[in-house]
Amino acid sequence: MCTGAQATPTRDRAGPAIKVGAALSLSGPFAAHGRQAHRGLALWAADVNAAGGLVVRDRGGPWPVALVIYDDASRSAQATAAIEQLLGDERVDLLIGPYSSMLTLAVAPVAQRHGKVLWNHGGASDAVARAGFRGVVSLLSPASHYFVGLLELVQTRDPTARRVALLHGARGTFPQAVSVGAVAYSRRHGLQVVLQRPYPPSGADFTSLVADVSACRPDIILGVGLTEADLACARALTAQPVRARAVGLVAAALHVFGQTLGRAAHGFLGPSQWEPGLRYQPDLGPTAAEFATRFQARFQTAPEYPAAQAYAAGLVAQRCVEVAGTLRDAVLLEAAHVLRVTTMYGAFRLDALTGEQVGHRLVVVQWQEEGKRIVWPRTLAEATAQIPFRP
Repeated sequence: MCTGAQATPTRDRAGPAIKVGAALSLSGPFAAHGRQAHRGLALWAADVNAAGGLVVRDRGGPWPVALVIYDDASRSAQATAAIEQLLGDERVDLLIGPYSSMLTLAVAPVAQRHGKVLWNHGGASDAVARAGFRGVVSLLSPASHYFVGLLELVQTRDPTARRVALLHGARGTFPQAVSVGAVAYSRRHGLQVVLQRPYPPSGADFTSLVADVSACRPDIILGVGLTEADLACARALTAQPVRARAVGLVAAALHVFGQTLGRAAHGFLGPSQWEPGLRYQPDLGPTAAEFATRFQARFQTAPEYPAAQAYAAGLVAQRCVEVAGTLRDAVLLEAAHVLRVTTMYGAFRLDALTGEQVGHRLVVVQWQEEGKRIVWPRTLAEATAQIPFRP
C-alpha cells in the first residue's frame, strides 16, 4: 500500500501486459468508496482478460491488462506521490483517477505535467473541469447538477413547495459546487432559499442546526457533506418534528444510509450517479443488471456507484484505445472528445469547449419499504416518489 513516496502497490498479474495504474483510497475517510472503485476496476480488468485482452493496433495484440493500485490513504500528498510513482517508476500505460474531487484536483496537475490522460471516475466537482486541465476525461455528471433532478421532482409533484433550506459541509469544492448548483436552480425556477448554513464541525451535535432549520419552515431540505455528517443530519432530522415536504441528502444514495438508519431512512431522497436498477441499453459492456450480478458473485457484496464509475472508466478508456489504435495519450484524448457511447453507467459525451461530461444524467432515489428505489426521472423510475416526507 502507498504510504508516501516509498510505496508498495498491489498487482493483479505478472508478465507482459498493458499496465493500468490508479491511486485509490483503500484506507482513510474515503476507504469505503475507494474499495468499491478498486473492485470495479478489478472486475473490468478480469472481463477484458476473459475476452482475450486489449487490442492495441500499433503494438499488436491483444494484450492482457494488469492493474497496479496504490493506496492514497484518502490524503492529497499521498495521492500525488502515488501518481508520480505510477507514471515514473511503474510507467503505466493508462492512468485511472482517484475517488473524491479533492484527490482528483490534487493529482490532475501531476498527470498534466507528464502528458498523461487522467480517466476521472471519482471527482465530480465542477472545479475539475473549470481548472483547465487538458488531459482529464470525466465520466461523472458535475456536482452542480446533484440536486437539480430532486428539485425537479418535488416541483412536479408539489408545485406549492417553494421554500428551500440548504445545509452543506464547510470544506471542499464538492459540497460548495453542489450548493451553488442548488441555489442557481432555485433562483431560476422561483424557489426561495430561506436558509443556507454549513454543517457543524465533525463530531458536533446537529440538534441546534436542525432547530434553526425547523424555525424557517422550509418545504425542501437539502444536505451535502461527508457521509458521516449526512448521517448525523438525518438522525437529527428524524428526532425533531421537521415538517418539510421533501428531504434530500447526498449520502442517501449509499447502502450504508439504509443500513445505519434502518426504518428511519424511509422517505429520504438522494441524487445518484448510478443504480443497479437502471435500464440503459449499452452499446458497450454489460447491462447494469449483468454488472451488478457479476460484481456480487465475485466480491460477495453489492456494487454502488463508485464501483460502476470505475468499471465504466475502464470501458471508456478501452474503447478509446481500440478506436485510436494506440496508447499514445494525445491520440487517446482526441478519441475521448469525439466519443459517443452508452455503457451500463449511462451516456458518455464531453462538451467540446469545457471537457465537462454532458451525456450522463443523475437519477434520484428514495428509501421506501422495498428498499432504495429510483424515483426520478420518470423514464427510469422503479417506483413513485412518496411526498410529503414522513419521518
